[in-house]
Amino acid sequence: MKFIRQPLTHFFSTFSLNNFLLLAFGLPFLTEGLFLFLRQSFLDNRYRPFYLLLLFALIFLYSNFFTQVQAKEKALQNFSLKATGISLIFWLLLSPIFFFRFYHLLLVWQPLPAELLSFLFFYRRKILPVLILFYLAILYLLYRTILMPSYLKQGYGLKASMQFSWANTKKGIVEQFILFLLIPIAFFVISLLIKNSFIWSTQLLSSSNTAMLLLLLHRVSQNILRALFFLYLTVSPMSASTDSQTKASKIWLSLTVIACLSLYFLHYTQINQMQRATTPLTISHRGVSNRNGVQNSIEALKKTNKSMRPDLIEMDVQETADHQLVVIHDEDLKTLAHKNLRIDETAWKELKELSLKENGYVSKISLFSDYLTTANQLNQPLLIELKVTAKTKATIIHQLLPLKKELAGHQLQSMELDTANQMKKLFPTLSVGYILPFDLLGVPKTSLDFVNIESKTATGDLIQYVHQQKQKVYVWSINSKQQATVFRFQQVSGLLSDDLTVLSEDSNDIKSQTASILQFY
Repeated sequence: MKFIRQPLTHFFSTFSLNNFLLLAFGLPFLTEGLFLFLRQSFLDNRYRPFYLLLLFALIFLYSNFFTQVQAKEKALQNFSLKATGISLIFWLLLSPIFFFRFYHLLLVWQPLPAELLSFLFFYRRKILPVLILFYLAILYLLYRTILMPSYLKQGYGLKASMQFSWANTKKGIVEQFILFLLIPIAFFVISLLIKNSFIWSTQLLSSSNTAMLLLLLHRVSQNILRALFFLYLTVSPMSASTDSQTKASKIWLSLTVIACLSLYFLHYTQINQMQRATTPLTISHRGVSNRNGVQNSIEALKKTNKSMRPDLIEMDVQETADHQLVVIHDEDLKTLAHKNLRIDETAWKELKELSLKENGYVSKISLFSDYLTTANQLNQPLLIELKVTAKTKATIIHQLLPLKKELAGHQLQSMELDTANQMKKLFPTLSVGYILPFDLLGVPKTSLDFVNIESKTATGDLIQYVHQQKQKVYVWSINSKQQATVFRFQQVSGLLSDDLTVLSEDSNDIKSQTASILQFY
């Protein structure tokens, strides 16, 4: 592993405490301050497009600092417009990673057109892999040319600097895979582990003072990790400069650390004062609780209703080839019936003969009309998801119209935006929502009643935005007590779970509140 040991040895031999402290406290202070300013501007409805220039200035500052650190120079020493310009291009390409929060904040409050978002969400399984591969290719080119600024600083031209950088980053396939992909992924995984460890440690809290200390330690830990990753990117074959510290520089660095910690302290204090836990609706995901039957079966509906009495039972409806509405989640029957059949290509006559097996139970596919009748007899409100495919998009809603009277008191939702909007027009008295499969691109502006957000990608900014739009927020699926308590502090209106017992605790203590802050802020 010589190819790793040598860069690490060089890295620590050229380690600068000044640069490290600036990266761990100085630049994060500016970054956090700008982020909080932009977020508050959105909340107060006073955001202006030219504020983006501030983000560009922040990226420029990072790129200029990157050039200095890579060349082992002091601030503004031997300034090179070419080197800084190339570094700026690099950091603009890296900005979706390093400044992800800013991009996400902008997309939450200034979402893409609804039609485009709906298209991206509907075809996400095809589009996302292509985008990821394209971005990885860009990052690889950046990795091979990342030494250009240091060579430009030495007076070489663009072409020569690119050739030197390409030659110095040339490794074997295994070495390149580790240095380019595995080490950055390791930083990301460590960051997640740190976050999850701090969330777990909230169970040990006993007072608000220890909670604040934990929050500050978490931010400092994450800042240190990001600083180390920044310095990892700057490793170059150039010799080290002296890391001299004058009395004035020590004072400025000390003030920087104090200012950064003070900003975090004030931010967390404000959140602590504002956050209050709520009691959201309990919603059974796919009609089951703790594996008590086959998902979306009438038998599971009856059991869940009798034992748990949830506020809502969520279930899925699809249209068959002969235009019958059936209750099933998957578009095909490979998992539950081990049959290579698609629901929208199979007639009800064939589907009703099949047996579904799950959780040790056996059941049949139900007609939606039968499931709805049973729910009405049990006085059990439903959260009905219309699952749309390309073949059923034009017809599935019309199959609901004969059941308009029976649907009274139930709620409707869909992951397909046009379908959700049409349901709201056809059933104006019912509560209708849009299912957001992931929130990385924001949520379309609609006149619907609620948004159902996937828990793994849910963020505080998105939830806050939906509340600002006077819409309710549901979250799916919640399968641990800690998850449930964390989301209660986000004032969501409903929690979907495969095990309703995890929603039974109504915690409003400092442990749950701190875990929620760590998760979302």
